[in-house]
Amino acid sequence: MSLSAMKQDLHDRLWNAQQRWFALRDQGTTKRVIKLSGIRDARDPNLHLRNLIFTGATKRAIEETLKSFIEFAHERFGAQRLEDIGKREFKAFIEDGIARGLAASTLEAQVSHLVKLGCLTGKAQSAIALGRKLHHEIQELQDKGTLSGPERSTPSRQTAERALDILRGWDERHQARTGRPRAYHLAARLQLETSARSVSVTERLTPDRLKGVNLIEWIGKGGRPILTSVPPDLYAAVAEHLERTGGPLADRDGYRMAWRRAIEVAGGKATGTHGLRRRAAKNVFSETYRQLVCAGMSPAEARRQARAEAVERLGHSRDRLDQAACYLGPAA
Repeated sequence: MSLSAMKQDLHDRLWNAQQRWFALRDQGTTKRVIKLSGIRDARDPNLHLRNLIFTGATKRAIEETLKSFIEFAHERFGAQRLEDIGKREFKAFIEDGIARGLAASTLEAQVSHLVKLGCLTGKAQSAIALGRKLHHEIQELQDKGTLSGPERSTPSRQTAERALDILRGWDERHQARTGRPRAYHLAARLQLETSARSVSVTERLTPDRLKGVNLIEWIGKGGRPILTSVPPDLYAAVAEHLERTGGPLADRDGYRMAWRRAIEVAGGKATGTHGLRRRAAKNVFSETYRQLVCAGMSPAEARRQARAEAVERLGHSRDRLDQAACYLGPAA
C-alpha cells in the first residue's frame, strides 16, 4: 500500500470513529453512560470510548499527529499498512520526539493519539500498555527537568481588566469606522466570568443559547450542555448584540488574535485566550475559598471544595485533580 493510501485509510477510520459516536448520541447515549458501561464490564471507564471520536477538532488534531507518524513508520521501517505498525514504530516515534526537544505536553498528546490508532487497528491492549509506560517515562523526564513543560501563562486580574478595556475601545473604533458592531470584548468578558472556552463564547454562541433570566447555555466537550448564570448587564449586552447581528457572537480566530494583541498592549504575556480560562478558574477558587472560610469551614475543607467548584465550572468532573493542577497550580 502506498503512503497516500495509508493516509486515506487512516482518514476513513477516524471518520468512522466519529460517526459511531454520532450514531450513539442520536440514540440518546451519553459519554457518562459509556464510561459506566466500561466500569461494569472491565473496571475501565475508557473501555468503550477508545474507538470513538467526539468532536471535529479532536479528529483533526489526531489525524495531524498520525499522518506524521505514518510517514515516519513508512520511511524508517517500511510500513505498508496500518496493521503493520506496532510497538517498535510507536516507541521510536516518541523517542525521536524526545530527541528533537518536543515539550512534555506535545509528547503526551502524541502518545494519546498513537494509542487511539492502536485501538482502531485491533491492537488496543498492547497500545494501551505501551502508552501507559511512555506516559510514565515522559513524566519522569519532565520531573528531572529534561523536558520542558507546557507554558501556561495566566494574566493577573489587573492585566486582564486592562486588556478588556483595550478590546472594548478597539471594538468601538471598529464600529465607528465600518458601521458594523463587533463583540470581542464581550467574548473576553464572558470567558472571564464563566471559564468557558473561546469557541463557546464566539462561534457557538447564537441567539438560541440565551435561556433568559441571565442564563446562557454552553456546549461543552462531547456536546454536553452547560447552563451558567452571568451578570445581568453582560447578559443584556450579549442579547442586544445578537439581536442586531443574528449571531454568532464573534469570529473565533479574529477574537483570539485581538486578545493576544490586547494582552500584550496591557503589559501581559500573550499565550492565548486559554489564559482567560485559567484566570477565571483562579477567581472562582479564591472567591469560593474566601466565602467558605468566612462561613466557618476549616481551611483544608474549604480548599478542597473551592478546588472542586473551580474544576466543575471549567466543565470537568469535580474530582479531576489533574485539571485542578493544570488550571490552579499545585498549591490548590
